[in-house]
Amino acid sequence: MRVLFLENDDSFSWNVVDRLPVPRREICIRPGREAAQDPSALRGVDVVVVGPGPTDPHRAGIVELVLAAAHAGRPLLGICLGHQALGLACGASLVRVPPVHGKRSMITFSPSRLFPRFEGRESVMRYHSLALAGVAAPLRVVAETDDGIPMAIEHATLPMAGLQFHPDSFGTPSGEAMIADFFEAVR
Repeated sequence: MRVLFLENDDSFSWNVVDRLPVPRREICIRPGREAAQDPSALRGVDVVVVGPGPTDPHRAGIVELVLAAAHAGRPLLGICLGHQALGLACGASLVRVPPVHGKRSMITFSPSRLFPRFEGRESVMRYHSLALAGVAAPLRVVAETDDGIPMAIEHATLPMAGLQFHPDSFGTPSGEAMIADFFEAVR
């Protein structure tokens, strides 16, 4: 399985790469901005992973690439910035929230086709000051904080999902299993 990892100038990028359930030789790492400008970026890859980053998805230039992946029916997992890009690509909006950098939260998963082993409460590590709002079809929220901030989304029909929190962090004890669950679901 060939994976395109979009690196968005984030110190956590390599943590995410290390958690992907594929051999490193199967991972093509490209800067998000560069890949977004390359019409051939999605050729020859089986899954796209949009990594975290310190800006918003529009300034990172990756929303159009998420739309291209959707058009191509390419499985996509967005993490933090990538989660936000998927939301914006499907009509949600982005709002400022009180910053939660390096903070653990309890979230609640509802039944999900792309994270089928997860339902109920999970402890996760968050690093963000922006969040999705107005998530609607074709997306649905499959995990949220107690105060209603979307923490995981999935597309109704396409193999696309996003995680606002960091599944690569030690503060998300089940994070590696969540990533593996997504990969198993889209295989």
